[in-house]
Amino acid sequence: MDKIKVLVLGLGNFGHSWAADVLPACQECADLVGVVEKQKDKWQGIAEQVPKYENLVEALEKTKPDLVINVTPPNLHSEICTFLLKKHIAVLCEKPIADTYENALRMGQILKETQGFLMIGENYRYHAVFREAGKILKTEHLGSIHHIQCMFRHYHPDYSMFYHGALEHPLLEDVTIHHLDLARFLTGKEPVRVWCREFPADYSWYAKRPASADIVTEMTDHVIFHYNGTLASPVSSTDWNGNWEVECENGVMRIETGKIYVLLDGEKKEVYSEKQEEDSRIAMLREACEALRENRKAETDYLDNFKSFNWMQKAIQASKQQEWIVVNE
Repeated sequence: MDKIKVLVLGLGNFGHSWAADVLPACQECADLVGVVEKQKDKWQGIAEQVPKYENLVEALEKTKPDLVINVTPPNLHSEICTFLLKKHIAVLCEKPIADTYENALRMGQILKETQGFLMIGENYRYHAVFREAGKILKTEHLGSIHHIQCMFRHYHPDYSMFYHGALEHPLLEDVTIHHLDLARFLTGKEPVRVWCREFPADYSWYAKRPASADIVTEMTDHVIFHYNGTLASPVSSTDWNGNWEVECENGVMRIETGKIYVLLDGEKKEVYSEKQEEDSRIAMLREACEALRENRKAETDYLDNFKSFNWMQKAIQASKQQEWIVVNE
């Protein structure tokens, strides 16, 4: 397989940037063979030579893609991914896996039946700063991890009321799932049981919807994860990645604003600084292309990402019931 032929489905804000920015940056491994979007006004800004379609079936027949990037709303993920998997077409589906837990499980069953390729767009773990942090934590210098915490504070109103603006749990469903996945990635551990308290901020745009949360999770090997996040802050005091602190046997690692600091032997050292932040979807698409060429699962395939999705769903359940919830039963 030479270059991977890629079809982008959906040209909303995120889908448009997939076609206009991410694919052109991956020309060494991927060819954008077309885009699909019913609303023709959204075609504007896509290179003139890129074929444009209103209908997915027609686009598949004419472009014969190796990979479809599904950037439709979450309530359509299950239906579309099922359709594509049954046609034996590889899919990179934007997160979340689906709009409901039941639909996510159904997608997993179809994937098992078709033995297809379903990668989830969990792009945060592909950020260069987290890739480097993961490498450092795997060395013996800091020792075993005991505690990890993330603080995330953002001002993020969504007046469109299309996707984010209509979510029942806007923080957990749209952003926190990224941070939960990062906790799994950085520690190499899995959640065992979770406690969560969501709360609204009447002064914020989200009003009575819970756009803030505290989460405590016991992970395997007795690692504890603490999370404090909000989309209702009056100002954005962290970036989207959040500020992290990982307490280990011999020292502490801090990750903030593209930098990594290590506190070891009484000294605080900056050990990494992102020179220029690259869209993490570029690294994610390259991973998809490599996985398809090597006939293997991608790093963030459905089976891996379902663990993060399930953790998020159990955190919502814990918040509603106000009790500890076992994550994997």
